[in-house]
Amino acid sequence: MKIAILSDIHDHVWNLKKALDVPELQATEAMLCCGDLCAPFIIKLLGQGYAKPIHLVFGNNDGDVNAIMATAEHFSNIQIHGETFHGVFGGRRIAMNHYPDRAKILAEQGGHEVVCYGHDHTLVSDMWLDRTLLINPGPIMGYHGGQLKDIPATFLVLDTDTLLTEMYTL
Repeated sequence: MKIAILSDIHDHVWNLKKALDVPELQATEAMLCCGDLCAPFIIKLLGQGYAKPIHLVFGNNDGDVNAIMATAEHFSNIQIHGETFHGVFGGRRIAMNHYPDRAKILAEQGGHEVVCYGHDHTLVSDMWLDRTLLINPGPIMGYHGGQLKDIPATFLVLDTDTLLTEMYTL
C-alpha cells in the first residue's frame, strides 16, 4: 500500500495544487497531513483534489479550527483527528502528529512502525529510532521560517510493504 504524506501547507495553494496534480500522489490509497493547513479553504482543495481517505492532525498554525472542522464535514473522505492520529495502513501501525519532540516520544513508546510529523520544515525520510521509522515530509509551503529562506517544497509517498519513501519536489 502506498500513502501520501504532506505537511505544513500554510495556505500555499499553488504548491498544494501542484502536489495534487502529481500522478504518483493520486495513485496512493490514503493521505496523511501532519498539520499547519492554516485556512479552512485548504480543506476544500484537499477534499476536491483527492478522493481517497485523508487523515489530518492539527499543527500550531491552523487558524480557525472550528471553521476547518465545519468545512471537513462536507467531505466524507476527510477525517480530522485532533493532535494525534493512530491507524493501520497496509498492516503497519502508523502514528502522526505535528511536532518532532512528540513524534520522538511516540516512537520511543513503541507500538508503531512509522511515526509522521511536520512543524520544523525539515525533510526526514529515513530516520530510524529503534524499530520505528520517523518521517517528516518537509513543507508543501517551500519556506523555512526559522532560517527565513526558500527551501524545496516536498512531500513523500510511503510504501508500507517496504517502509521505503519516495520524495517529490514541487
